[in-house]
This record gives sequence, structure tokens and C-alpha cells, in this order.
Amino acid sequence: MDFPSNQEEIIVHLPNLGSLRGSETQSAWTGRRIFQFLGVKYAEAPVGELRYKKPVPIAPWSGVKDTTKHGREFPSGKNFHEIPDEERFSPDLEDCLSLCVYSTDLTASHPVMVFIHGGGFFNGSSRQSPPNYLLEKDIVLVVPQYRIGPLGFLSTMSEEIPGNAGILDVILALEWVQKNIEHFGGDPKAVTLFGQSAGGAVVSALSFSDIVREDLFSRVIIQSVSAFSPFVFCEDPVKSARDIATKSGCPKEASLEEINEFFMKIDPKTLIYAFLKHVQYETPNGIGKIGGSRLTLGGPSKVFSETPFNIVRRGGGRKDLALMAGVTKNDYTYVMLIDLTNRALASDEQSGMLSAYTVMQLLDIEALKAGDFYSMIEGICDHAGSLTQKAPLLREVQYHLQRSELPLFLYSFDYKGQHTRFNYGPDPSKYPFESGVAHTDDLIYLFPWPEKVAKLNEEDTKIAQLMVDLWTSFATTGIPASPLLSSWPAMRHIAGPYLKINKECTIAENFYDEFKVNSQEKKDKTEVDQLQKTETTKL
Repeated sequence: MDFPSNQEEIIVHLPNLGSLRGSETQSAWTGRRIFQFLGVKYAEAPVGELRYKKPVPIAPWSGVKDTTKHGREFPSGKNFHEIPDEERFSPDLEDCLSLCVYSTDLTASHPVMVFIHGGGFFNGSSRQSPPNYLLEKDIVLVVPQYRIGPLGFLSTMSEEIPGNAGILDVILALEWVQKNIEHFGGDPKAVTLFGQSAGGAVVSALSFSDIVREDLFSRVIIQSVSAFSPFVFCEDPVKSARDIATKSGCPKEASLEEINEFFMKIDPKTLIYAFLKHVQYETPNGIGKIGGSRLTLGGPSKVFSETPFNIVRRGGGRKDLALMAGVTKNDYTYVMLIDLTNRALASDEQSGMLSAYTVMQLLDIEALKAGDFYSMIEGICDHAGSLTQKAPLLREVQYHLQRSELPLFLYSFDYKGQHTRFNYGPDPSKYPFESGVAHTDDLIYLFPWPEKVAKLNEEDTKIAQLMVDLWTSFATTGIPASPLLSSWPAMRHIAGPYLKINKECTIAENFYDEFKVNSQEKKDKTEVDQLQKTETTKL
């Protein structure tokens, strides 16, 4: 390895692979020098016979590869319409299995943080997670891209299209880290895997996979979504694949072999468009009916033999995993913007008791009787969030609490800053409710992206510094700490204690209170309004 200076090229030599040329950026608050290697290929292009299959490690190369620019983003639900028709059959469109590495000292042995981006399993890229906040601290950051949407998660439960290709990409990226990260100043024995939303579900799921080596990571941070959530695994991948095939132009009566052949030849643009139509039409039938962007149980991929919940019931899973997990305060208000109310309320809880209980507790019953939808919005958001995000994540933490001798840490991110990433609808200001501390708002304080939320005021900067302290100290010692926080006690019982991250952080004891935050805020506001009205009447 060449030690870089301002006058020298930034070159890293990877034994048995080749050399990489990097570039520089700097940290956000102190201007620390950051070495960055962008678009580093860790796998061969998943095209031709490799489409939908287990990724193949990148072959050695001669010379020096330039990694000063981000790699191509994977075709997704947000960028597929930008693909020109003349390029829709180009193999380059799918040559996107790359990762970014960021380090402040290429000769050190710093803890490694590997971030798995979210995006519902069909959006997102590595460029959305720049290093300028986290690299204020002595860590190495790795952000891999993985196959998303139907190209990453479609399954016909056959050898041709086994499913879980995107998960296998993440596993290969973690194996690449083990082999190569020491040449970027990282310690392969101190890897923290963290992710948000769908990325959090991937992190969670990998800790329950039969094929994941335990040395690939020793600590995890799960943000907002757990693999226990009902939308993570596909109910009927073959049925979903058939529907997507039909919407792509494949004859409805085609055999499974013909469908496989059809999917091997279809261009990404047509495939993604058909997948989005599938999502649109299946949404009212419940979240479990949507396929093509979900994890697959069983089948030839052999990644997940059964659901994490069933693994927990039989006492399986890792016992030595350090864990930090949490949600944003109003984590599921965005569901109202993307018109997925039916999807959110779907649940596989067969007795219906939990659903009935949350309805009675969280919805305005008189408004329910009258069909007054607007008066039920807060309760619907709480109901959706508790069933799909908060309760599943808490259940996973409770499971680890029962088995692990390591301290576990739970939080709710309650800080409402200047910016929000609540941008799933065309104009959130037109909706009759507030977003609150919305889904993905926590990422504002870990990554300066997108540009419109990357400029933090003084108060927001303090929260970002607190978040960076907590996340990187956990990755370093297994204990989240910060000079800006007096203490964060580990969980002692099934509901707490837990940290409420805010301008003034507090410790709470009952995480179940987080299931009704929207409804409680509405109730508190109503009581204040009534009190003020009474006082005005007296005057």
C-alpha cells in the first residue's frame, strides 16, 4: 500500500485482486481528510446466465482501477423511466454490484461500519450515504450496492430464479470486507452491520440466516424495520412472479419453464414497469400479496430456511450479537402519503386479537362508527406502525435480551429538526396531518443527503454530533456513549429502559407507549384546547 500525501496519488493494493485509485473528501465539522474509493466492484456483472443468480466474486485485474466516481446505480422504481429505449437491453444497466469505502487513515486498524441502504427493497444506492458526518470519528465506512426490485428478489423457487439474489450480494460484500478492509485501515474483526428501513430488515434477517458466517459481523444496528415485520418475506413468490410475467407481456398460460426463460430475456425497464403495476394492483389485497421485492423462504437459494419468528420459537439464532435498535417517533406517518393504508393494516396475526386491541385503543371509536376517516388518521398511523414496525422490532430486541449476555440498547428518535425526508407524496403540505418525526428522518443526522437536508442549523448539528457519537461508539466498544449524553442504560426488561433521542434526551421505561404516540399527541392537544376554551369562557 502506498501512503498518500497531498502530492501523491491515493493508491491501495489489494493482494490477489489488483490496485485501486481513490480520491479525497473531508468531514463536515472539522475538515478531516477522508480517503474515498467509490464504485469498487466486488462481484462480476450479474448478467446473462448470472441474472437472478448467486453473485460471482470479482476476478483479479491488472493495472490500477479508477474508483474516484460512484458506480452505476441499480435500475429501480425511481430511475427506470430514465433508461433510454435504445439502451434498455444493454448489459451495463445491471453491472451495478459495487461498494464505497471511506477511511481517514489507511494504515490504521479502525472499527468498520457497513451500512445497508433502505428503499423498500426496490430503490436506493450507495451514493445516498456519504461519509462526511460519521468519518469525524475513527471508523471505516463501507456502503455496498445490492440488486434491488425484481432483479434482486424475484423468485420462481427454481434453480433458474431461486430468489434472494440481493441478500446474497450483501453477504458477498461482507466477505469482500473480511478479505480486503485491512488495506483501507479497517479491522475485519470489528465489523458493525447497520441499516435503515429495508436495509434494517436485511441486517436483521442476516442474523437469522443459516448460511451467514458469524465472523462477518459482531454488532448490528437496526433502524426502523426488523425481519420480524410482516412485509419482509413474500407469501407466494411463484404466484407473484407469474403476475409480474403476465404484466410484462408473457402469455398467462405459460409454464414455469417458459416464465423462467421469459424473465432471463426481458429488459430491466419493462420488468420494473410490470413490477410497479403488480405492486399497484396487489396493494389493496394486503402487504403479503406483493412479490418481486421481498425475501424468499426456502427454495434453492438456501438463505432462509424459515422465518426469524419460527427460529426464535425453537430457540435458534445467534447468541453473541451486540445489538442497538430503534424507531423514529412517528415512523409510519408516511404511509398516508403513498396511499397504502390497506397494505399497512394487513397482518398475519391469525386470531385478530392484537388487531382488535389496537383498533379499540388507538382509533376514535365514534369516528369509526361514523366513517369519519380524517378523525382516525392518528390512530391509523399508530395502528400501522405498531403492527409493521415498532412491535416487530421490539419483539426482536426482546428475543436477544433473553439469549444474549451482551448489553442491548433500544431507542426512539424523537427530534423534530428543521428538515424532514417526508417526501413520498407530491406535496405533503396538502395533507390533513403532520408528518411528525417521520420515517428516514433519523438518517438526516448520520448522512448529509439529499442536498436539500444536508445543511444543518446549529441545533440540528448538535443532534447530528450526538447521533454520530452514539453510532460510532457502539461500533467501537459495544456501548453507545457521548459527551452530550449523561448515560444510556442497557435494557433490563421486556419494555425498557430505552433512550428518547431529542434536544433534551430522556430515559423511558415502557416502549409500548411508543405504539400510540400519534394518538396520544392528538389527545393531549385536544385536552389543552379544551382547557384553553374553558379558561376563555370563564374570562
